[in-house]
Amino acid sequence: MPFFEHNPLEKLVLQPGDAEAELDLQGMPSDQAMQTVETLLASPGELNTCMLRFDAASNDGRETLFIPLGRRLLQARREGILSRCLPLADGAGYFIAFPD
Repeated sequence: MPFFEHNPLEKLVLQPGDAEAELDLQGMPSDQAMQTVETLLASPGELNTCMLRFDAASNDGRETLFIPLGRRLLQARREGILSRCLPLADGAGYFIAFPD
């Protein structure tokens, strides 16, 4: 196996600084967080990209926003509201992009 000084796949991974804005949903109740996202999807303004951050999974067994938010973002992508929605590597957020 060849040795690469730099990982050639790093360019494919989104970094936190790649987003124009960050929407912090950490500590919010699920319904409030989802409503905040709905507001963003309805009116992004001049925003092209945004990172959505939510509480990471813990050992208490409670559901995080990963699945319900992911489903909503995929639906928004199918509807043409978003051009991209990708989960972050840590599983505690999504990177979204609005169409040009």
